[in-house]
Amino acid sequence: MHEILQRYLKYNAHAASYTWKYDGVSLIMDKTLRDNGLEDEDEEFYELSMDAELWTPAIHLYFNDDLTEA
Repeated sequence: MHEILQRYLKYNAHAASYTWKYDGVSLIMDKTLRDNGLEDEDEEFYELSMDAELWTPAIHLYFNDDLTEA
């Protein structure tokens, strides 16, 4: 998660002060995507003859009003 955060900081300097959630559950930034419950579903898409490129799980960022500055 920290790698994703570092890449996103160039678009939003306050990204570290947001709450990151997937499927309504707060993500733990010290864990990987898999450890946070986001599994690689490519094999399931293959078994269902679906294009995995058409599905992108969404991570939602929630603004925390903590008055940080960039």
